[in-house]
Amino acid sequence: MGDYIDTDDIDNWPAGMTDAEKEAIITKVEDIIDKACHTHFGPETLDIYLNGNKKNRLFIPIRQDIISIDSIEVSCVELPDSWYTYDKHSVYLDPCADVSSTWGSDALADGEFFNWLDINTLKFWLCTIAGTSTINRDSDEYYLSPYSCRLDIDALNSTARIEQHVSLQRNKNSRIIFYYKNSVVGKTAKWMLYNADKDEHLQADGTWAAGAGYNSLANALVWTEYSLEFTSHIDFATYTFYLENDAAASSSIYFDDASILGSWAGALLSTMADKGIFPFGYNNIQVIGTKGEPTVPQAIKQAAQILAEYENDPTSHKFIGFYASEHIGKYSYSIGVTGAHFEIITGVMDADRLLQYYIKRKPVLIAP
Repeated sequence: MGDYIDTDDIDNWPAGMTDAEKEAIITKVEDIIDKACHTHFGPETLDIYLNGNKKNRLFIPIRQDIISIDSIEVSCVELPDSWYTYDKHSVYLDPCADVSSTWGSDALADGEFFNWLDINTLKFWLCTIAGTSTINRDSDEYYLSPYSCRLDIDALNSTARIEQHVSLQRNKNSRIIFYYKNSVVGKTAKWMLYNADKDEHLQADGTWAAGAGYNSLANALVWTEYSLEFTSHIDFATYTFYLENDAAASSSIYFDDASILGSWAGALLSTMADKGIFPFGYNNIQVIGTKGEPTVPQAIKQAAQILAEYENDPTSHKFIGFYASEHIGKYSYSIGVTGAHFEIITGVMDADRLLQYYIKRKPVLIAP
C-alpha cells in the first residue's frame, strides 16, 4: 500500500513477483514523483527545529506548503495555540494576544481518564482498593466523553484511591482543576497533592503544610468544578496527586477531566508575553504539524500508475529521454511528439504530461 496507489492498481506485475517487490516499486515511483514535484501529495509530518530570530514571524525553510500546525515549543515549553497562527509559508505570533490568564501544558497524564488497561485498571494512574470497594470505568456518567473514573465505596468506607506522580516547574504559579460528583447526598470525596521529599501537602487555601493531609470536597450531586491556584516549591519538582474517598460509605464518587497546569509567567517567556516575538536561540523553536498538499490529485495517482507499469515493462509507455532538444553546432534535434510541448521530468512521456502541472516552484524562504 502506497500513498498514491497500491498493488491492485497495477495490472502488469511480472509473474512470481512478491508483495515486498511490488511495494518496493510503488515506493520508488512515489519517491520519484515527490522529488520531481518538490512536494508530497496528501499530508505528511512536519517536525522541524528553527532558530529564534527576535521577530514575530518564522519562515519554515521547506518547499512544501504548511497544511496545519499542531504545536510550537520554545525551549521545550509548548505555547498555547491562541498565541500563534500560520500561513502556508510561516508561523507567526500575535503580539496582541491576551496572555494574562493563559495556562501552560498539563503535568498529568490522561487526566481525562480515557486510557484503561481493562474496565477496572487505569493505564497511567496507580489504583488502590481495599475491602469490596472498586475502581471502575464509567461510560454513562461523565463530564468529558467518553469515560469518567468511578470509585464505588463499600459499606465500611474501605479505600478506593487513584494516584499519579507529577513533575512541576519549580517556584511557579500552578493550578489544579478537576470535576467530580457524588451519587447520593451526604457523601464526600477528597484529594491531596503531596511532596514526599519535603514532606508537605497542599492545603485548600493554596498554602503548604507539614506531613501528608487530604482536603475534603463539598458534597455535589451534579458535575462540579474544583479549582485551586498555588505556587510550587522552590527547590523540589516531583509530587504525587491523589483522588480518593472520604466519608462516602455505600456510594459512588466520580472524577473527570483532571489537570495540573503551570503558568506562563516564567522569565523564559516573559518577552514573548509582552511583545509577541520569538526569543533568540539556536534550534530553540520546534514546530510540529503537517506539510505537503492537502489531497492527492487523480493525475498524480495516474502518473504513479504509469511509472509503476513502466518499471514492470519498459515497452508499456514511451520513453523520450531527459532532454527536449539539443544543439551541436548547426545540427539540432528534438525528442518528443510533434505539436506537443511539455517539460521532460522522468522521461516517461505519459507520466510527464501529467506531472508538469504539479511541480512546486516555491522558493525556500528563511527569515534573517
